Formats: sequence, C-alpha cells, structure tokens
Amino acid sequence: MAKVKRIKKRYTFLSLLIVFSVILAFNLLFSSSSKTEIIKSDFTNQDNLKYSQATQKDISKIAVEEIVIKEPAVKQLMTQEQDSEPDYIIKHGSINKQPIYCELRGHEVTSAEILKLSKDFEKVFNFKRARKGDKYTLFFSKDNQLKKILYKRDLLTQYVAKKNDNDSFDVTKRNIVLTKKVVVKEFILKDSLFQAILDSQEKHSLAFEFAEIFSWDIDFFLFPRKGDKIQIKYEKLSKDGAFVKYGKILAARYIAKEKTFSAFLFNDGKYDNYYDENGKPLRKMFLRVPIKLGRITSSFSLRRFHPVLKKYRRHTGIDYGSSTGTPIFATANGKVKFAGWAGGYGKLVTIVHPNGYETYYGHCSKILVKPGKFVNQGDVIAKVGSTGHATGPHVHYEIRINRKPVNPNAIKFSPGKSLAKHFLPEYKALVSKRIDSFESAIKVASSSNEIESKS
Repeated sequence: MAKVKRIKKRYTFLSLLIVFSVILAFNLLFSSSSKTEIIKSDFTNQDNLKYSQATQKDISKIAVEEIVIKEPAVKQLMTQEQDSEPDYIIKHGSINKQPIYCELRGHEVTSAEILKLSKDFEKVFNFKRARKGDKYTLFFSKDNQLKKILYKRDLLTQYVAKKNDNDSFDVTKRNIVLTKKVVVKEFILKDSLFQAILDSQEKHSLAFEFAEIFSWDIDFFLFPRKGDKIQIKYEKLSKDGAFVKYGKILAARYIAKEKTFSAFLFNDGKYDNYYDENGKPLRKMFLRVPIKLGRITSSFSLRRFHPVLKKYRRHTGIDYGSSTGTPIFATANGKVKFAGWAGGYGKLVTIVHPNGYETYYGHCSKILVKPGKFVNQGDVIAKVGSTGHATGPHVHYEIRINRKPVNPNAIKFSPGKSLAKHFLPEYKALVSKRIDSFESAIKVASSSNEIESKS
C-alpha cells in the first residue's frame, strides 16, 4: 500500500508540473506577442518621425536616394536592346589584361564561335586592336547560344554583331547621333590662354584649336598679356546631355590693348578657311612656333651666356620649353635636309623651304622623319627632348635665310590670296552677324559668360 501511495503522489506531482508548464508557456507566448506588437508599433512611429524630420530638413536628399534606388541595375549602353529583347540572357564585360578570346571563353562562348565571330568582325574591326577599357555586352538565348554582341570602344565607336540564318554574324558600326549646340563665350587672361579656358570649365582641346587658328600671327609664348580678352563662337557636341567633343570654331577674336586679331570660318566654294575681317586668309607661309603651347626659355640673341658651355656666344634661335615627348611641327612646307645627331644641337632636324628659307629643330628626344622626305606645314617631325647641350627639355627653333640666321619673331610673312570679290558681300554679312553675336553674348551672359546661339 505504501508503494502505491508513493506512485500516486509522484503522478500527482507530475500532473501539476505539466499544468503549471502549460500555463507558464501560454503567458510567455502572450507576453512575447504583445511586446512584438509594441516594438513594431514603436518602430513604425520612429520611422515616420524620422521620415517627417528628414522631409522637413532635407527633402532633396531623399529624392536623390529614391532616384538611385529606382535606377535600373543595368548599363545605360544596353538599355534599348534590353527593353526590346527581354528574352535574352545578357552579360556585360570589359577588356582588362586578357585578350578578347579569354574574355569570351570566360562567358562560356565556344572556341569555334569566337573564331567565327572574329572572322565576321574583321570586315569592320580587327579584334587584335582591342584595348584595355573596351566594353562589350553579350546576348544569349535561353539555351545559352550567343545571338548578338555589342562592342564599344568609346562613346562614338560601337559595333553590333547579330547572328543570321546562316549561323554567321552580320556586323555593322552603329550610327551615333550627336546633339550640336553653338556657344559664344569670352575669356579673360590672367595667367595664360590655356589656364583662362580651363578656368571657364572648358577643355584644353578648345585652347589648342584656338591657338592653332592664330598660329600664323600670334606667338602665344610671347604675346599674351594679363587682361587680354578671347572671344570664341564654337560648336559643342553632346550625347544624352553629356559632352563628347568640340565641333568647328566658327569665329574667334583675340583682343589685346594694342591690336585685335580676328578669324572667321568661311567656305570659298571648295574649302573651309579662316579669314580676317577684310577677307584675307590667316594661313601664311610659316607658323609662328613649332609647338602648340609652352614657354620661351631663351630668345634670339647676338650675345648670350651659355648655361652649359659657361661662356658668352650667339644664340641663333628661340628655345621653347615643354615636357619631353611634346610633338614638334614643321612650321612650313618643305623637304627634310638633315635628320640626326649634330653636336651641341643634339638630335636635329633641318628643313629647306622655297625662296632660300631653312628651319632648324634641335635637342629632340626622337626624330620622326628621314632626309629627303617632303613635309607639310603642321606635320609632326620630332619630339621635344634635351639632347646635346641642353639643361632641360625644349626645342631650339631657328630660321635661316640664304644660310644666315635671323630672328623668327622679326620676320613678316605675307598672307595668301584674299577671297574673290564675288564672295565679299556674303562674307561681310557673315562677319557682321558673328561680331554682333559676340557683343550680344557679353551683354546677355555677363554673369554666366555663356549663351546658346541660334546661328
């Protein structure tokens, strides 16, 4: 009996323990649910409060963040293709250190398919010229067959290859349409032509183009002064709002205290050329300088202390300092007489021109022409260096007339033929219109310094 009683007590205790555990578990569950609801409610309230505060303080930041979130996670280059052909499996890539073959193999394109693609591509582009940074997008069917490839070298150079019914690829170069805007702008020199244009949020290529137009009349190493003004009417080409490149400079003026230089683009029925206000061409027999931009480090002199030889002697040319490797141009049409080493000149190029003229280009780092070659004005003939008796990279430029050295800046070269008389009325009207556009730009855009022109 005693044993039975002990068993009953044990079962009673276990029953009570089970009941108590069930009640405790129920309470815990209810409590957790309540806390969860409270936490969720608090989070929602805090989130709304933060959003409300952010909306009041920085609504523009929120708008930007929302735009970023909604932006498609694909490259803009392929947007149209992806929208029109949603069934394709699309893979992006770019050329790095590996050749295009390895890149495509990495996307499981077979060797036979790559060979076929490369062969068909040769009609418009050789994959051997693929370079680092080139981008491509591959379009695969659902059974992993390559159907199309878009190959992009830059914004303006893109190729499309589509597989045809003959299991080969039809390759074409895409026609990229750019938006053209004509702009009139004025720049004021503080340090240099180059810096004035850069300070106005334009590219260095615009400075080079401007300098080239006036390269027959202005030595930009010597002539510019602080306060001089530059006015340019030029084309800007863009795609989808992004700047791509400059088009033509339609008109340009360099306004100094003592003189104004003008250039207006005009077609004489055959060619586009730049003329001054009276219809005289800017192009002359010689360019003023053999490099585009730099600085004069030594002028023409009958008695100059030589920094290497440490004694006074004649300096029969002008030294233009620039970085090693800067292109050196032939200043006039002619025939290369000498190209090689010439003592203190270092690596030297000499060119003979009509009427007894001869030009020298010394201290080159690299010579790009050979004796006997005919060169045109503006052709690159060598690179700036510091060979021979030189303390730093520069080009020694001199002009000789009948073998006698003369100061290049003292020579006055006559211009070519003026515009024919029957062109003058049309040209004068064009000049007047473009001068008016300069004056309007200065008045209307005195604060922003830029307007969009209608002509």
